[in-house]
Amino acid sequence: MKKKLLAALLSTAMVAALLSGCGSSSSSSTTETETEEAEEATEETEEAEATEEEAEEATETVDYSGITLEIVSKGLQHQYWQAVLQGVESKCEELGVTYNFVGPDSESDIQVQVTELQAALDANPSAIGLAALDTEAVSDLLEQAAEAGIPVIGFDSGVPDAPEGSVYATCATDNYAAGELAAEKVYEAIEDRIANADGSVRIGVVAQDATSESVINRGLGFIDKMGELVEASGKTVGMASNSNEKYISDSALEADDSADVIIEVLVPASVTSELSATDATTLMNKEDTIAIYGSNEHSANAMITANENLGVLGTGDDQIIAAGFDSGSSIKAAVADGTFLGAITQAPVAMGETLVELMVAAAMGEEVEDVDTGCQWYTADNMEDEEIAQNLYD
Repeated sequence: MKKKLLAALLSTAMVAALLSGCGSSSSSSTTETETEEAEEATEETEEAEATEEEAEEATETVDYSGITLEIVSKGLQHQYWQAVLQGVESKCEELGVTYNFVGPDSESDIQVQVTELQAALDANPSAIGLAALDTEAVSDLLEQAAEAGIPVIGFDSGVPDAPEGSVYATCATDNYAAGELAAEKVYEAIEDRIANADGSVRIGVVAQDATSESVINRGLGFIDKMGELVEASGKTVGMASNSNEKYISDSALEADDSADVIIEVLVPASVTSELSATDATTLMNKEDTIAIYGSNEHSANAMITANENLGVLGTGDDQIIAAGFDSGSSIKAAVADGTFLGAITQAPVAMGETLVELMVAAAMGEEVEDVDTGCQWYTADNMEDEEIAQNLYD
């Protein structure tokens, strides 16, 4: 009897111990779970607070009202510069900054631009924007800007070979690449004529000047790419010996008046519509000319003026293939009616906007870098497309 009672008591004690152990485990598990949930809730709260802070920072409006910008362009005579100005006005209004936009009456008025840059420096602005007509002419003033701690941002052609540290960044079309694109499109149209020619053929280039980096690079890009394409076809190509010396010396081609394809570059003594139209007329009057290229709005308009008397431009087999650069009402009309095969357009409004953004950033002490504002080839077939049309100014 005592053994049975002892066994019963032992069994009861074991069950109690087991129940006690189970209860302890359950309590521990619940505590750990609650702790984990609390930690997760804390993390979520911290993340939400961080996100809210970031959102508040993103919506904060920076006050730029004390920033003043001086912008010295190559002029206001071409519609291209008016489009750049439009972009400047829009972005300055958006940011609330003050600006002054100037430029000489003619792109040959280098000294006028120097005077304008001096006035910009004297105004002690937050930043200066400059599209230099001649880097050497403004070199001393750029050094003064650097000494005064005034950041300079180049645009359009920029300021090539500027004194070290004076120009912080440049926003511009990759002009050499733009010239290459024009050459590729023109070559497609004249490839068969070159291949089937009995004698030499000529390609003319009307260049406004031999000092502006943008104009020079558009010409060199066209010349070098055309030379590359012609040579790949098995034909010889060279520069006409009477071409402007700058383009002969800087191009990848040698002077050769006996080549299968001769590229002739004419530059007027001064930048006037009359002299450039005379250059275009000279090139278009030559019997072996099969194509002609104008490397900016001024030059393309000179070709249009020359053609009003000659009537030789067009896309027919017996006509001279023409390509322009920039847009403007006259060039757009020439493209639309087939006088021009097509033209290269930049993005002048976007360039003006980007210029202001870079100037403001530099004025605020932020690091800035060069920006390629791009280019496009437009023809009668695509000039109404939204992507193209937004970059065609009047």
